[in-house]
Parts: sequence; C-alpha cells; structure tokens
Amino acid sequence: MGQEQEPSSLSRYGMVTESELDPRLKGLLRYWEVKRAGRRFPARADIDPLELKSVLGNIVMVDVVPQENGEVRFRYRLFGTEFVFYHGADLTGHWLDEIPNAGFREALIAMYRMVIDDGGVRMVSYDYLLESRRHRFQAVILPLSSDNEQIDIILSCGLPVAVF
Repeated sequence: MGQEQEPSSLSRYGMVTESELDPRLKGLLRYWEVKRAGRRFPARADIDPLELKSVLGNIVMVDVVPQENGEVRFRYRLFGTEFVFYHGADLTGHWLDEIPNAGFREALIAMYRMVIDDGGVRMVSYDYLLESRRHRFQAVILPLSSDNEQIDIILSCGLPVAVF
C-alpha cells in the first residue's frame, strides 16, 4: 500500500461555500456544471484531462464498485501526483478500505458514501498533518455517472491553501 506516513492524519471535513473556494476549484466546479449539459451528472467520458491542466496533479478519481452484498467499495482510479507527495506513495489501483491510516480512511469513505447516497456536490475544507505541520486543503467532490443515474466515479480535487 505504499509508505503512507503514520503521523499523517486527516481531520474532519468542514463545509465551505462556493464563494470561499480557491479560484481553481471554482473553475473546476464550473467545468463540471458545463459538462453536465443539463443532466444530473456528467460522465467520465465528458471529462478531458487536457482541459484540467491547472489542477491535474491534484485530481483524484475514485471508482464506485458495487459488491454482491449490496454495499460498495471505493478504488482509486487516478491518484494525482501532488497527493503522492502527501501520502508517500501512488495509491492508484488501491482500495480505500485498505488505507492503513484509520482516521483518514474512515473520513474519506464516509464522505464518498454521502456523495453516492444523495448525488450532491461537496465543497470542503480539511487539515492534513504531515511532519508536524498542518496543511489546510480545500476540495470539491463531484459525482460522475455513465448512465446519469448510478454514480460510478467520484472526481475530487484538493488544493493546499495554507500551512501552519
């Protein structure tokens, strides 16, 4: 699973308003809205990485994988290069429920479950501890659907906005 740093942890998410978002995240949110084209959700096929150059290293794509028991699991389809720095490893292809850091794992899975349960966009702020320094991030979490009904991928972008 890589060398995720043990002192690292993710504190609880706090919701932010669109007006509080970093301009690059506002741009991504507008991009997602345009790609919806009147539908409830855009599909993965609507998203062109070349159009996301300014945030590409901060993008995470997570597959929503239905299980036989009716539950879902989440697997990193894409783990942006900037996140590799914070986690010490590229988690592309790894299941989120196998992340060793329990606090980080549980917070992410809970957030992603809320997104697939209600189909809503999330705009959040959170702190990530790395080497005794607090890194404040803002993120947008955006549902994608190949059939405009079932969310099958979650597109997320997190940007560091401060270090304490």
